[in-house]
Amino acid sequence: MTWIILEMIFSILLIVLPATLYYSNRPAMAKFYLRMVASSNARKLYVYCFLMVLLLYHFVYAGGHPDEWGVLFSTVLCAVLFSFKRAENLMRKLYYDKRKLFTMSIVVLAICTVPHLHTSAMTLAYFILAKMFYPSCSMMKEWEESKESRKYWTEHPDVLPSYYFH
Repeated sequence: MTWIILEMIFSILLIVLPATLYYSNRPAMAKFYLRMVASSNARKLYVYCFLMVLLLYHFVYAGGHPDEWGVLFSTVLCAVLFSFKRAENLMRKLYYDKRKLFTMSIVVLAICTVPHLHTSAMTLAYFILAKMFYPSCSMMKEWEESKESRKYWTEHPDVLPSYYFH
């Protein structure tokens, strides 16, 4: 029973996190936006924390469904994302190509109905969630090139979401 409750918590997080934090002007989110734009180490930490959550989900799912072999597919997907450069490139491609993002979303909806591919659907859904909070290339480029933008963003954190999700 505990495994099922934990699985439900992971599923609910996919709805609650974007609903509460996406395009948020909260001070904690402003710090998050600035750190993600300014530091590659922060982005690396973000990607690895995302992977840890995915692997924790796999552990919970495997504990609740011991004979399920579909976890292997999604674990391979996680192994592919362990390279930070590869994960960052995939997030950037999805960020600018809305057609790939739409296709990936449809694939998630389609494969979540297949019993053995549920963990793969959750892995892809969490990847889409992680992509939602990843900074745009244009904002990172502007951060590197313009000292005026840095100063403006640090002094006016309420405008960060409009730049961050541009």
